[in-house]
Amino acid sequence: MPIKIVSPLSTIEEVEPLIKAGAGEFYCGVLPADWRENYSVAASINRRQEDTPVINTSPHFTSFEQLDQSIAIAHSLGIPVFLTLNEHYYSQGQYPYLIKYIERALTSGVDAFIAGDIGIIQTILDMNPRVKIHISTAGTAFNSSTVHFYRDLGASRVILPRHLSLEEIGEIAARTTGIELETFILNSRCANVDGFCTFQHGLADFVPNGQDKRDYENACMMLYKITASVKGMPDEEAEQVLNEKISMERQHFWSACHIDDQPCGVCSLYEFEQMGLVGVKIVGRGNLTERKLRDVRFLQEALDYLYGQKPTKKQFRSLVQNLYKKLYKSPCLIFKCYYPSVLLDETAQET
Repeated sequence: MPIKIVSPLSTIEEVEPLIKAGAGEFYCGVLPADWRENYSVAASINRRQEDTPVINTSPHFTSFEQLDQSIAIAHSLGIPVFLTLNEHYYSQGQYPYLIKYIERALTSGVDAFIAGDIGIIQTILDMNPRVKIHISTAGTAFNSSTVHFYRDLGASRVILPRHLSLEEIGEIAARTTGIELETFILNSRCANVDGFCTFQHGLADFVPNGQDKRDYENACMMLYKITASVKGMPDEEAEQVLNEKISMERQHFWSACHIDDQPCGVCSLYEFEQMGLVGVKIVGRGNLTERKLRDVRFLQEALDYLYGQKPTKKQFRSLVQNLYKKLYKSPCLIFKCYYPSVLLDETAQET
């Protein structure tokens, strides 16, 4: 089965253009007005805030009526739509609202819920045992045993955490049966473990006038100082032993290269096809439509080449890297790579 491009979606007008560009599946969020009225911007229903003021976009549909129309169009063209309900946890007081939300989403005809919290997963399955559940990256599936746990719970797919290496994904895929696997491929390459993150995303988008944007960066992007102390050892020696200098250099480097600075893992499609992954996800529900279209077209051209020409690994890497440079006006650099081991792969140097 060919790998599907899992595209973000946030407006009705995007549905048909993205499908024509190559989107094989959609994922989206809905943030109704009554949720906005009852909860602050920090209380996200699906790990995204209300909007993105800097580029005047929203990562959400604002009503289920918009979702209804989008699903109707997508289904008429044979494309499924998945709804994000993937906050790490929900309070007990939110469950009456969430139950009504799930009921309305089922009426809309969503093809699956993307979720990571065990409580909400079990609630959805209790309401409709036949509905498909895709385990969010918040589900922290680091190995095949965890994947099989979710399979036995009733999930049909696991979206693997984005910090996993290509080799770790390959090992999980080789040991997994009876459930689909999906992974990330473009945009927002977070080096941390999303499922353990309790930071508020998007603070830099809400900078008060006159304030320094750096003061409002996400906490995981701020510079920090590492010190070391070992009993019976001078501090300078302890810092040397614990490689503090390298750690600090890495953090300064990471801060200079933002997680949204066009990170890419498209070279790894060659391996993902061999592993049997069913989907690759483009991050960016709040991105402009033009950027979503560019991302989908990039992936589709790479997949067309992979399946149509049957290239060698070296040929495929070369095509992807040249295409990336052309489309994103940036060279292919290892620190922007989702799966940097592909750039160090000696077998890709073979003819």
